[in-house]
Amino acid sequence: LEAAYRACVAWDGWLMRYRNTRGTGLVEGFCTYDTGHDNSPRWAGMPNQCPNKDARRHHDLPSLPRLCPDLSATIFGARRALAEMARALGRNADADRWAEQAEMIRNLILSKLYVAEDAAFYDLDAEDKFIRVRSDVISRVCGEHVVDQALFDTLWTRQLHNPSAFWGKYPLSSIAMDDPSFVRPIPANSWGGASQGLTALRAPRWMDHYGRAAEFTDMMDRWCEAIQTDLTFRQQMDPETGVFTHGEDHPNYSPTALVMVDYTWRLIGVVEEPAELSWNIRPGHKAARGARLSLPLDGGGSASVAYDGKGADLALSGKPVARIEGGAARLITRKDGTPISLLGISPQAQRVTLRQAGRAPRHFNLKPNQRLVL
Repeated sequence: LEAAYRACVAWDGWLMRYRNTRGTGLVEGFCTYDTGHDNSPRWAGMPNQCPNKDARRHHDLPSLPRLCPDLSATIFGARRALAEMARALGRNADADRWAEQAEMIRNLILSKLYVAEDAAFYDLDAEDKFIRVRSDVISRVCGEHVVDQALFDTLWTRQLHNPSAFWGKYPLSSIAMDDPSFVRPIPANSWGGASQGLTALRAPRWMDHYGRAAEFTDMMDRWCEAIQTDLTFRQQMDPETGVFTHGEDHPNYSPTALVMVDYTWRLIGVVEEPAELSWNIRPGHKAARGARLSLPLDGGGSASVAYDGKGADLALSGKPVARIEGGAARLITRKDGTPISLLGISPQAQRVTLRQAGRAPRHFNLKPNQRLVL
């Protein structure tokens, strides 16, 4: 932890020295590869790389450097992590300083790079012009939890869950589908519109945080459906048809394979969080029929789920935790199996029965995204 802390502190210092040339306190983008948005209209006309691949320099163009919401959001998240690391190392004064600096860059992102009339975050170029391309920058800012719940709800309604914008049949598109800059036909390696495996892999960072587990179910089902239709594991797919890009896009793309693995556990299995276990039980899901899943836990032992025709038995290292029957639900427990809450994870209301040893069965009517304290 000490070594990691020193390295992360040095990285923050490097960024503030070389990527804060305008003195705003935000992180600047010099080229396309800074953000990984290959072939995106966000960076149209801009160089892919820095001069001579020197990340301390940018090309001599009037619009460079840009203030970037996603790069700045990453540093917001990093500073929050630094605060926790410092606290764990007993450096409370440093922890307070990092927490304060995290809030500082968060406030700058919201005050300088958010355009309320569009409900979107944009780059601001060196000529103080917004690059008005609605891109997955929005979900990347949410991924670091920069926005509060009220602002997220606005972004969700107007952009992220809008079927005309980012929520196609196979979400999430990398450019809003109703943005004039959306690139069609979809070329290879394109952050100009395609739904990307990397975006799907990052979605758990924010969908649960902002209370959208039920809608995430739809997204996970669509991705698993598309992957199982084309088992070559490609980088990206059409957000409207679910057809993966072939041609120059190579097979065996690991982020897409990881989406399949991770989404399986989030759909019908158990996920380990730092202080909790999330048991995602969907007895009616086709993947759950007769399924047996066992997850090794960080602290030793295992968490297992065994489905039958009516429900699923949950156990920790062979010791029964609970049984869930009927509809879909997420049982959230402590690491020792003590129930905390029950969450509605289906887009439709569910009738769920929770059985635990030594007490009468409990029956619940769970609405989408409803959380019941147990």
